[in-house]
Amino acid sequence: MTEAGSLNKIGVLGGTFDPVHLGHLALARFVRRSLGLNRVLFIPAARPPHKAQADLSPFPARYEMLQLALRREPGFAVSDLEGARRGPSYSVDTLAELHRLSGGGERYFFIIGLDAFLELQTWKNYRELPRLADLAVINRAEYSAGQALETIGRLGNYRYDRDCSCWCAADQPGRIYLLSMDPVEISSTMVRQAVAAGQPLEGLLLPEVAQYIREHRLYQS
Repeated sequence: MTEAGSLNKIGVLGGTFDPVHLGHLALARFVRRSLGLNRVLFIPAARPPHKAQADLSPFPARYEMLQLALRREPGFAVSDLEGARRGPSYSVDTLAELHRLSGGGERYFFIIGLDAFLELQTWKNYRELPRLADLAVINRAEYSAGQALETIGRLGNYRYDRDCSCWCAADQPGRIYLLSMDPVEISSTMVRQAVAAGQPLEGLLLPEVAQYIREHRLYQS
């Protein structure tokens, strides 16, 4: 059996990435640095259960924009795992598939914003998540870390461990990390609105992603 300390530590960052922007990259760099991850795996959702499919750009376009954004980031990678799978893109299924594919050689850290974490009870089999990964919960400016306590209690018999600065449970293998980073005031909605209005995209996107959007006429009004 592989010892936990010898496993590759892989961050898992899911989302629609419609489009991927500089805030996503800043978040991934912050979590990788904070938790000492070997790399961060970006997994675009093909059919997110909480969003209308008609409102999304095609999966291949979102995947290609991620490839462009990450090609100069050696610690980042993109996976089309959810695009290749039928049915809704449930995070618990994605994590289970990652374990199956890795053969037990990797330790996963599921990256989630505090706003989404507070709604975790609406997710499919959400109590299984800490059995499949550690949870890296990122603060949001409009929320406080104290609001996470109720959700943490739903996931298991968790207690705060000062030695690891995280929440640990006897009945769950996954730890929960509450991380605080300076907010990056960029959203995919903001980017789409800027494109539709013909506004400059500097400071929002990498140039190659902005060029892809222009060439493929995405988000036009």
